Amino acid sequence: MRIMKLAIVFAAALALQFPLGGPSFAGQTWKLGHVCVPKADNPYQATALKFKELLGKNAGITVKIFPQRQLGDDGTILSGVRNGLIQVAAATLGPVSSYDPKVELLELPFLYKNTAHLDAVLDGPIGRELLDGLEKSGFKGLGFFDDGINNITNSKHPIHSARDFHGLQMRTIPGQIRSAVMKSLGANPVPVPYSELYTALQTGVVDGQSNPNWVISARSLWEVQKYVSVTQHIWGGAALVMNLNLFNSLSPAEQKKVLAAGKKACQYGRKVGRAADANYLKVAIKHGMIVDQHPDLASMRAATAPVYNKIYKLHPDWQSTILKIKEEGKQF
Repeated sequence: MRIMKLAIVFAAALALQFPLGGPSFAGQTWKLGHVCVPKADNPYQATALKFKELLGKNAGITVKIFPQRQLGDDGTILSGVRNGLIQVAAATLGPVSSYDPKVELLELPFLYKNTAHLDAVLDGPIGRELLDGLEKSGFKGLGFFDDGINNITNSKHPIHSARDFHGLQMRTIPGQIRSAVMKSLGANPVPVPYSELYTALQTGVVDGQSNPNWVISARSLWEVQKYVSVTQHIWGGAALVMNLNLFNSLSPAEQKKVLAAGKKACQYGRKVGRAADANYLKVAIKHGMIVDQHPDLASMRAATAPVYNKIYKLHPDWQSTILKIKEEGKQF
């Protein structure tokens, strides 16, 4: 009887020390990698810093941030997270979509009415469903943040309407949607890695590119590009993901803290990045770039509309999600 009582006491002590779901991870150090500059107003760094702050405060986990490709490019970092060599990644949506192509639908052209609509999608059931789809590839999706709302730059001539794209060689990131958008506008899409973007523009391999304003500033694109068109045609996405096995080894209480920290960090990253966006455009203007603040978006919407039908044919299972996003937009 005494032995049984001792066993019960010992089991209870273990249960307190190691709650259901595995041992406590308080006191551990996790590596978080991303490819961008370690500036506090960069959306990647802002998201990483907030995640570090919240996990340290609420879960006792230390997060060590490795920015600016210290752990490799997005593909290398994601592979490291999947294999458990890196715990967390803040990665661009293009490379993330190589593990689950469906997340790419978030970057369809002119999909959102405004940023309130966008945030409702990212933080709501649709966003959660897309993040959960990454689990089959070994990731736990913690949230979506902005790479940035995309504008167009080029060196040939101002781009005011859809017809101004005709014949241009436009750099794109790998991905069927980005390529289809440029083709629909009459441009020739040329996949170029981000690390080679400046050189490709400088040497004339491509005439222009699509990116958020922070990229124009970070890469000093005013040195190789003359014109900016504020099209805001695509939401450039990014995701905060962690190793699924690590997440599953946490207790339910710890999982809840990690998910909450991930969501809040992504929301913070979006807020900081958007607040800095106008200032980055001012820097471009200061360096002599010519900006069209009010291009003919109606012509661009009309030109890119067929992209949706192409996606529906290629991915019939995406259509219901896309239509849900459009339906949700009616309230904004």
